[in-house]
Parts: sequence; structure tokens; C-alpha cells
Amino acid sequence: MSVGYVGLGQMGSAMVGRLLDVGISVTVFDLDPEAVEEAVAAGATAAASSAELTAVVDVVSVCVPDAHHVELVVDDLAVGAAGRDEALTVLVHSTIHPGAVASARELAAGWGGNLHDVCVAGGVVAARAGELVLFVGGRDDLPPAAAALLDNYGSHVIAAGPVGAGAAMKLAFNVMTYAQFAASAAAIGIAEGAEVDTDALVGAWRRVGQLGVLTERFLPILDLPAGYLVGASRDRMQSTTDIARKDLRLAAEMCADGDLRAMVEALERAMPEVFGVGDEQGGSP
Repeated sequence: MSVGYVGLGQMGSAMVGRLLDVGISVTVFDLDPEAVEEAVAAGATAAASSAELTAVVDVVSVCVPDAHHVELVVDDLAVGAAGRDEALTVLVHSTIHPGAVASARELAAGWGGNLHDVCVAGGVVAARAGELVLFVGGRDDLPPAAAALLDNYGSHVIAAGPVGAGAAMKLAFNVMTYAQFAASAAAIGIAEGAEVDTDALVGAWRRVGQLGVLTERFLPILDLPAGYLVGASRDRMQSTTDIARKDLRLAAEMCADGDLRAMVEALERAMPEVFGVGDEQGGSP
């Protein structure tokens, strides 16, 4: 199997690293030359564009920031796919609105491509270990090569429903994740104000099974003193906050019930405080 990968951010780089670890040939493209150089040093082959890699791969994975970038990649893939004998399968790992998935799938179909949403959860550590959770739209319709690829990315592959359902499930998953982060921040604040042993509180959560792995990884952020995040560290945390807010805005758009939408919107507004980049922490959200 030969895989093309477009988008070498933290998650994309980790997923590429996983494929290289298990001996899969990977051709990569990203606008950041340093990210491409790092992937090549690990064993990947560089392409000059998204279009170029389509000539040498069986499947293309796409992990770019938002729906606009997904559409740009799909447009670019059309150029290289024109000379293929077999239809190109495109797997979109970006967290985008289900409606954006449908638009991208239609765009790909216009040049003979076959696009599916395969959203991912678990973080960079799980990606490198091949232990991601995958939310797949239209899993039963995946060609054999693409279906086999999923087992290298993740240890838990969910058939979410038709194309677009994977993106919807990922957004719902993120609401649960960020709500727990926000609840943890509030709980720790209450405990500290009452001079409660916060380690004992966390231990109690863990004991009864309410403390998930992702939330436990998040908790050290709450110990950072005000003004601690500066420079590159703050920029990274701001980027994480921006991604959370983007995902929660998309989730709010999906809420048909006004009260539920208001809850998700409130959660989205809370993210700068939750991640320690609000105004009182020394910067603007």
C-alpha cells in the first residue's frame, strides 16, 4: 500500500510517523517546508504539491485546519487524479461540519474521486502508537485499500453512519471532552477556594472511573500560575484554544434545540479561561 498524506501538523505528523513505523510507503505534502523535511528524515517521500502525490499513491489522507483548506486540497487533487486508471480515495481527518464533508465529497466526485470522513480522537500519543479512535462516515463503502489503512491508524474503528456522520460524531465527542475540561477547571477552582486537597479530589474522580485519560492529561494546565504562559508556550496554548472554539462553534451550529445551542455556545466562550489564555492570564482570547 502507498499512502499520500496532506497536512503535517501535530496530528498529521504523528499519523505519518505511525505509517512509517509499520513499513507503509508515505508521500507527503505540506506548505511548511520544515514539517516536510522532518517527515522525509523519518522515511517519507516529499511531493511538490497535493496534485503530484496522486500519481503514486493508493489512498490520500487529509488533515488540514478547516473546511476551506479541505476544499483547496480536493481541488488540487483533481489535477493529479485526471490521469489515474482507478478512482482515488480521499480520507478527511479534519474536524469540519458534516455539510462541509458533503460539499467536499461532491467536489471530489466531480473528478472521479471517492471521499469519506474519517475523523480521529485520542491525541498525538495515540496517533503515533496506532491507537486512535476513528469515526468513519460510509465505512462499508470504503475500497479495500482504504479500509485496510484504517487498522494502522486506530485501534477502535467506528462505523458512524453515512458519509458526514463521522464528522458529526467527532463534534459530539469534542463537546463531551471540552465540557469535562471546563468542569474540571471549575471544580479545581472551587476546591482551591475552600482549601480542599485537590490531589485527593482528582484521586476520587479516578477511583470512581469519572476521570478520563484525556482529562487527566489536561489537569496539569490548571496548576500553571497566572502569567506563566508567555512566548511560544502561550502561542501553542492559544492555538489549542482556537481549535477548541472552532470545533464548538461547529457543534453549536448542529444544535436544533435553542437551549442546547446556548449551552454549547457558553462552553465555547469559556475556552480561553479553561486553557489559561484569557485576559486575566496576561493576554487576549
